[in-house]
Amino acid sequence: MRTKLTILLTLLFAGSVSAQTYTVFIHGKSDKNHNGVGTSDVNSYWGSSANTVSGSKIFIGYDGKTDPRTYGSARAQTNISTGLTNYCKGGKTCKIVCHSAGCYAIEFWLANLGGTASSKGFGITKVTALAAASGGSELASALNGVTFGFGGNAMDKSLIVSTARGAFNHNNTGGVTINHVPGYKGAFGPSAILPGEDDYAVAYHSSCGYNRAGGLNKCQSSIVSGSTTYTQYSGHVRAPSLTAAGLYKNHSEIKNEGTR
Repeated sequence: MRTKLTILLTLLFAGSVSAQTYTVFIHGKSDKNHNGVGTSDVNSYWGSSANTVSGSKIFIGYDGKTDPRTYGSARAQTNISTGLTNYCKGGKTCKIVCHSAGCYAIEFWLANLGGTASSKGFGITKVTALAAASGGSELASALNGVTFGFGGNAMDKSLIVSTARGAFNHNNTGGVTINHVPGYKGAFGPSAILPGEDDYAVAYHSSCGYNRAGGLNKCQSSIVSGSTTYTQYSGHVRAPSLTAAGLYKNHSEIKNEGTR
């Protein structure tokens, strides 16, 4: 499966990297500390998949157990600010590939720039969001609710659906398009909690950037389910290389994907 995904990543990125100075990778929830900004994938979150992308690569890492909205040592917002200032300003351009809670982190950062990325001097051409957890996960809600009540760590708490959706203005992407690549094929236990289609960690309402939570099974600009219409937030689109039904991959594998 990993070989197949590596081939797909190569095809999806082919012909597009030449116009980019850097491809910036931002990881998601993890039980490891990936703290660092630079050319090293600290504690190997991305594995060999990043090697299929040609050109210069930068990894923005942080403690994967912390709230992705926070600043400080080994925190996502501080390292994103440092990394993008160092590698995406002063005539340098980059495109961002995020996974899961890493998308939550970069979308939060863009929404709080106080202007567009370009007006602030950043040459960010696009964000490719792999299995984005920006809309939260019902698994985190259950973990912190009456179902389990374990609480979890700061990352888990940040991923409660109501918390994630209320954390920032999701319609404000700093003028940068968020291209969504959803996961697919969940597992029996998580899928009993996650509504609609899922990849065993996040449901389509999150991974496709919809403006409200619900049980959905397609990734497109809008969809009607029952009497409710769901639309993608402004500045959010399905990645152009995908079909509306998304991809047949699970959450742990989706980080090996990319788009043109």
